[in-house]
Amino acid sequence: MSFSQSRDAFQDRAQSLEEGYFRTRDSALVDKLRNVFETKMAKDELSKASGITNDEFLERMLRLNIKGEMLTAFKLFPLVEVAWADGSISSAEADAVVHAATQQGIPRESEVLARLKDWLNKGPTPEGRTLWKMYASELRKKLSATELATFRDDLIKHAEAVAHASGGILNLFLTESREEKKAIQELRKELTV
Repeated sequence: MSFSQSRDAFQDRAQSLEEGYFRTRDSALVDKLRNVFETKMAKDELSKASGITNDEFLERMLRLNIKGEMLTAFKLFPLVEVAWADGSISSAEADAVVHAATQQGIPRESEVLARLKDWLNKGPTPEGRTLWKMYASELRKKLSATELATFRDDLIKHAEAVAHASGGILNLFLTESREEKKAIQELRKELTV
């Protein structure tokens, strides 16, 4: 092999590595642009479904993978709070939350209900609480007083059903614990102008 042939081999190899680098870099840029586009589309879809345009709220919702139909389940997040208010959850409370979800039109065998059940199993998280409070704040801005009252009263009716599901003493007295009452009062406050 002559010197010029080995030099050509090195140049070919260098050019091949350079082309590979730019192909990889171009692919990464295309992937990044695709992710930005998909995030924008998901944000627009969530904004359209919720009527909320607050970018921080929408981004946090997407980070928790709450988009599309998951918004319906997220609206019921306070029921998870009530079910866990006293530090544990009973099967009757979980059933009451699932019943409320099906009354809201969430199909029994859906991914949405599975996500709500996952929240029930794990309990409420600080991020979920913060995000729900942001959601309630946006609702107070977007809904009329009548619409907000209807939303609040319906959700509180379900929250009270969850609280009563645990039964209290002999299923007769004190059907709501002090913690459950506090969670329901907090919910009422969050959804009142």
